[in-house]
Amino acid sequence: MIDITLNSGKLDLALERLAQSARVDLGKVIKQEGGNVARSIMMILPPTGQHEHRKSKKPVRSGLTTAAKEQGEYAIKSDLFGGRTRRIKKQITTLGIFQRIGSSKVTPPKRARTETVNVRLGWETSKTIRIYWKYWQQNASVQTMRNFHLKYRDRYGRIGYVDRNPIGRWQVQSQMWISDASADRYLNSVQSKVGWAKAGFASAALACGIRIPAWVRRHAQKAGTSSVNFGANPYVIGTATAIKVPNPDRYVNAGLEFRKKITLKKVDAILANRAVNLGFARVDGAGRVQENMPQ
Repeated sequence: MIDITLNSGKLDLALERLAQSARVDLGKVIKQEGGNVARSIMMILPPTGQHEHRKSKKPVRSGLTTAAKEQGEYAIKSDLFGGRTRRIKKQITTLGIFQRIGSSKVTPPKRARTETVNVRLGWETSKTIRIYWKYWQQNASVQTMRNFHLKYRDRYGRIGYVDRNPIGRWQVQSQMWISDASADRYLNSVQSKVGWAKAGFASAALACGIRIPAWVRRHAQKAGTSSVNFGANPYVIGTATAIKVPNPDRYVNAGLEFRKKITLKKVDAILANRAVNLGFARVDGAGRVQENMPQ
């Protein structure tokens, strides 16, 4: 279990400067910017809806859109049943770790104890392949499939490739053969978890009045907690529980750093505008603020 708590002294100082510069109650600034920080982290956490080669460390609008949800669901479907095209290792295939039986036929073993059996493929009626007999589990339970799935997940929660093991002269794939009903049941179960990592900070965002899409909000109560105070000595604390992504602190730090920079830019803009109003600065034709002091 990994707990990440959102807290930052540097951002706190920036927010205090913003409140003082804008002459706004600090509680209002904390509420607005605390919500923006939580939303920024959720935008960075996967899935983001971006293509693999275009992934950004900054918050992207697509991170909380339907495109991100669909990307997460497709990644799961690809891992389980194949269809993925990106390559992680040389051995990668697009087969997936589960195979729908469909109209395929298995030849039961003649002996009581055997490792492999023949399967005549329903989609290639002239082709017969060899599989592990123990993996022909037509009516496998969700728990059985989950245990099999977890066995092959890497540190990122993805399936890198399907194992192939030599059994005599055969190369046998480590795939579990299941019915369509079992396949759909487990696929729906796993896809329903999409948005969990982001939802760790949804509680804090919601407490600050930030709108969150339903596919993330559905996990908010279980994925994280929040504590807020917008009165005297205001604060926003968001704790994400059990984020199942490697090094989750890098996403939190990226979100905090992004909002700190924006907050300081707001401070600079307010001070520059005030300097112009007081006659200490002027705005040139390009919109840049320049000193307006006598030579």
